Amino acid sequence: MRALAVMLPILAGGCISFSPTLFNYETRLTPIDESDVDTRLTLEEGSVTYALEGLRVQVEPMTDEQLNAILPDDSGKGFFSTNPYTYGDWIDPLLGHTPNRFTVFRVTVTNDIYAKVMLDPLKPVLRTDRGALLNSYGIPSFSPHQSFERYYRGIRGQSGNEFYRFDLRMGNVRSTAYLEDVKVFKGDSYSGLLVFDSLEEEVEQVQLLLRDFVLKFDASEQPIETIDITLNFDRRISKIDKVSESEGEFDDDEG
Repeated sequence: MRALAVMLPILAGGCISFSPTLFNYETRLTPIDESDVDTRLTLEEGSVTYALEGLRVQVEPMTDEQLNAILPDDSGKGFFSTNPYTYGDWIDPLLGHTPNRFTVFRVTVTNDIYAKVMLDPLKPVLRTDRGALLNSYGIPSFSPHQSFERYYRGIRGQSGNEFYRFDLRMGNVRSTAYLEDVKVFKGDSYSGLLVFDSLEEEVEQVQLLLRDFVLKFDASEQPIETIDITLNFDRRISKIDKVSESEGEFDDDEG
């Protein structure tokens, strides 16, 4: 009773705020070494490369830290961060960490001998060991599966600042995503980000399928030779507790 009598005046004068347990949270995809069954695959520093004579397709799973480093000015504004691929440095107050917004791969195509090759970024799919089949994101609203425009319009408010942040995000997508209809000519290389929905917490393995990668076109620019590229990845989630400096402290503001 004495303790309660001491606490009541404090409660009457203000609110008590308790921060949730905070985590350093990271989800990482690591290529599975399958070079013993497919000599076209090689692993190097977290990426996997599919190689034919005169052609290399490198795929690198991207962490949120790497994605924030690509767009640092758009990743440090908390809830109002405008990095289109992550939540920036915003921490979900209910989770105690920054969740993943998407699953992202950087794809780099290097063409040494073919007249021109092409990856359609709308055709890849991501399969999970939980049975989910995820389609890649296109940019415009009329994309056949997922769409960045539809996604960000769905969460956009009506204020001028909200429209401004929408434009920033879409501009960042257009400058970094793997774009449609890009032919990589002989002697050139091209790189961009391939994006899928975020993964369920329970997912431990995924398979990325780059469907209908075009090796040759006919005179009318129709594909006449294509291949499918299949890549497998292990998934690891790490959570390291961080003690919040404000945990258990009293908030003197009135509530």
